[in-house]
Amino acid sequence: MRNSHIYTVNEITSYIKNLVEEDENLQDIWVRGEISNFKSPSRHLYFALKDEESLLSCIMFQDRVDTLKFTLENGLEVVARGNIGIYKPQGRYQLYVEEIFPVGRGYLYLAFEQLKKELERKGYFRPEHKLHLPYLPQRIGIVTSPKGAAIRDILTILDKRFSNLEIVLSPCRVQGEGASEEIAQAIQNLNDYGKVDVIIVGRGGGSLEDLFPFNERVVAEAIYNSHIPIISAVGHEIDVTISDFVADERAPTPSAAAERVVPKKIDLISNLKDCKQKLLHLIHTHLNSLRSDLERIKASSPFKQPYRRIQDLKQKTDDFRRRINSLKEKLEQEKRMLINLEESKLEKNKERILSWKERLRNLSPLSTLKRGYSICLSHPEGKIIRDYKQVKEGERVKVKLYKGGIYSQVYQIEKEENGEI
Repeated sequence: MRNSHIYTVNEITSYIKNLVEEDENLQDIWVRGEISNFKSPSRHLYFALKDEESLLSCIMFQDRVDTLKFTLENGLEVVARGNIGIYKPQGRYQLYVEEIFPVGRGYLYLAFEQLKKELERKGYFRPEHKLHLPYLPQRIGIVTSPKGAAIRDILTILDKRFSNLEIVLSPCRVQGEGASEEIAQAIQNLNDYGKVDVIIVGRGGGSLEDLFPFNERVVAEAIYNSHIPIISAVGHEIDVTISDFVADERAPTPSAAAERVVPKKIDLISNLKDCKQKLLHLIHTHLNSLRSDLERIKASSPFKQPYRRIQDLKQKTDDFRRRINSLKEKLEQEKRMLINLEESKLEKNKERILSWKERLRNLSPLSTLKRGYSICLSHPEGKIIRDYKQVKEGERVKVKLYKGGIYSQVYQIEKEENGEI
């Protein structure tokens, strides 16, 4: 580059970009730092790595994000592998991250803890979601590798405990890339089949990496969504996986799961024999009690003289019949007395009514009219005229007689102030 040349910003940035990205010392490098300014506006991750003195911008694209086994968060100390490059639009150098691991704790353990907290928050471990294991399943489903020690241990234990049980194996890989998806699919296959009563999901012991497929979200979802009870039996007793928390029950080993899933046939037979003996004893005791009752009945007076009871009942029936007839006669007498009393009352009331009727007839205005009196009424108002002052000469009046009436006109008024005739 010549000093006399005036450069554009793009030329300078491109030049520096080429220098940086062609430097092998800045490609495929490991950088340690604390995550800061983390954000994820899209499926790409943007953050910075910082230490006590400096800050390095970082970006992790979607295709690399999908390989993450844990969630990034501010304050987490990590080691990141990637390439240093220049982002020309902003003239900024940054680390293009290919993979990233936590410092101090393994990324597998961190991923386990993060997924465990998330699922616990969503209620995947709650007791009310757990299904009850059947007491005596007729068909058992097993999700494991057909080549591992776990399947041999499970089959051996099941054969010893209950030899004629039907076993349905849903084979899958239990470690390595893609194993978690196979485990989840094997669980789903048994649910789709729908003819097993319980499912054992597990494998033998191994490292954290070997057991990690049982810590994957896809396996947790498959166990949680299963409508068939599941026993998780992963690794040894000290090993704990996400599947143990989500499953309906956890067994420390595959062999322990086989022991838990079905009782010993010999114990069941022994219990049945005990129940049979108890039942026979109860039946024998009950029969003896019935025989004793029968003997007591046979020795009783009614049994010896069965007709005496019938005769007594017949006599009681006659007594009841006589009492009923006596009561009927009394009722008839009382009935006749009441009828006579009511008839007497009716006769007296009739005479009283006739007397009042005669008195009312005598007091009736018609009786007065019948004796020759009449009632003078104004016409057309129909008001009774009691005083000569109520009419004038020439007005018309109506005279009410005992039979009929007369309409007339006043031609003369006679004044009688004292009201005497």
